[in-house]
Amino acid sequence: MPKPKPLSLISHIKDTSLFRKKNTKELKIGLALSGGAVWGISHIGVLKAFEDNHIPISFIGGTSIGALIGALYAAGMTVAELENLALNTQWKDISKLSLLFRGLLSNEPMEQYIENLVGNLTFDDLKIPFQAVAADLITGEEVILKSGRLSAALRATTAIPGIYQPVQIENRTLVDGGIVNNVPIQMVRDMGADLVVGVSLSSVLNNWIPKNSLEVILKCYSIMQQKCISREMVHADIPIHIDMTNCSPIDFSCAKTSYNRGLIAGLMAVDQIQAKRKDG
Repeated sequence: MPKPKPLSLISHIKDTSLFRKKNTKELKIGLALSGGAVWGISHIGVLKAFEDNHIPISFIGGTSIGALIGALYAAGMTVAELENLALNTQWKDISKLSLLFRGLLSNEPMEQYIENLVGNLTFDDLKIPFQAVAADLITGEEVILKSGRLSAALRATTAIPGIYQPVQIENRTLVDGGIVNNVPIQMVRDMGADLVVGVSLSSVLNNWIPKNSLEVILKCYSIMQQKCISREMVHADIPIHIDMTNCSPIDFSCAKTSYNRGLIAGLMAVDQIQAKRKDG
């Protein structure tokens, strides 16, 4: 069976029918999406739950895979297209192992994948305001990416340290923002959101066992993020915690499970969000 072709956003950018006109008096909802590799497909399930219940999103911020999915949605890709993309992409081809001096995996397949999706889009082209988080590998600072070419920002925020090579943007050496801010609640609030929904994808109870050196790195990375996530999520107005127990973040067979868990978690948050919208 032939591999599905990557969906391009270019055809959507001028299609304003994809976006409802927002009531300026309505509570502005912001979405902060965490990183988590394959687990990040859960975010699509959350978006599906919100869309089915007519919950409009005014701002989106994300880290790593959360930034990638958030950016695609902000640019005009529908939930159905996101689901098709996530569940049918040959992810193993994109993450092809290549021994390199600065990282275990070659950046080239991921770079090409991102370029195919967003082309020359910039942040200014997006229909929903969007920002991404990266980390400066030299200074350790959190770097908010909110201008310029979208593809460069997405390459930086998904560059897991030790696995992918760092990305150079404006004299900064950038890697995955998950090491400094995996759920950018405050960033989304600063964008103008009245109500911030934070979505975290890991769990203190997650018990996936590393099977190789790559998974050992990711497991250590996941452990490091736990305290960071706990610290950030207390500031969310609506926290959504998705338990990824028994799923490895690089197990591509967990894609559908991740989506379903996100959908369930999103549906469970709908009543709380609608109540806050009603109260204003």
